[in-house]
Amino acid sequence: MKRPKGRCLLEEEECIHVMSRVVQKRFLIDERGMEEMRRILRTQADFAGLDVITFCFLRNHFHILLHIDPERAREGVTDAELVRRFRALYGTKRSPSLGVDAKGLAVLLEQNKPRADEVRGKLRARMGDVSVFMRELKTRFTFWYNKHYKTVGTFWAERFRSVLVEPGSGALRTVAAYIDLNAVRAELAESPEQYRYCGLGEALGGRATAKAAYRWLTRRRQGRGEWEWANRDVFGEYVAHVRRLTIAFQTEKAARNRARDSAEEGMQGVVEEDPPINGYGAKGGAVGSASWVERLCEAGGRMGFLRKRRPIALDGPTGESLYAARRWRQRG
Repeated sequence: MKRPKGRCLLEEEECIHVMSRVVQKRFLIDERGMEEMRRILRTQADFAGLDVITFCFLRNHFHILLHIDPERAREGVTDAELVRRFRALYGTKRSPSLGVDAKGLAVLLEQNKPRADEVRGKLRARMGDVSVFMRELKTRFTFWYNKHYKTVGTFWAERFRSVLVEPGSGALRTVAAYIDLNAVRAELAESPEQYRYCGLGEALGGRATAKAAYRWLTRRRQGRGEWEWANRDVFGEYVAHVRRLTIAFQTEKAARNRARDSAEEGMQGVVEEDPPINGYGAKGGAVGSASWVERLCEAGGRMGFLRKRRPIALDGPTGESLYAARRWRQRG
């Protein structure tokens, strides 16, 4: 069965970490490309009704952490909101698939002409769906790249990979930190605030919308489908958390370099532990609390997604209890 990446398995708000690489892992995305990628990301997310919590663009791949509210993204969209999202994506241009511009769409929906229901259905089908969002995001960037650099052919090596992350949990903060620290791990910057093409770099650089996106880290679950907002400065706590991880990573890196240099000189090298910025949320299908992962596996199993999986404990970077869903084989 085809994996339903774009569907909310629990029919609730969900967060998802999506990743994709350039063909042959080539380093093709320069700074001009990252600027264009960021622009396309913002407009595409606005159209799809998805919230970008954070992101990181690198020379040969990218990471995006999304928040999905099915009601806001698709089900509760009015005609006026359809026109606004259409204009945000296409501007004054016509949609190639619908053959109308924003003004024509507004008239079509207001007068409720025979094609109105068909157009509403086609537009809403492209909203709130991660698969459609990623396809259009990557296709738009490919068109731009080929036109800008006068090339042809495919740009991306794969469809995309995704990991569901439990909203309102420590797992969400952990995955966000992993994404924001990618440039540090790739040695492109000493800290995230020095890197322009990640969510935290934008937020600390003064972009109000980027900082506001981290509000999803302040949410805490009260009960099923019920949430509350934290009163304290969770964004400040998150920034301090990322800075601690950055310092720890730089310390570990320096220790590994010293051990390597000592080994090269014929001395006994010290075996170092893994750096404190691990790939949490990059693999495993889902990351969160044990109860949430179990419930997700149960729902996913019925649809062929996450089938034959169970929660596996992970070592959180700060002693947090994290679990991932991984494949397993039943013995017997």
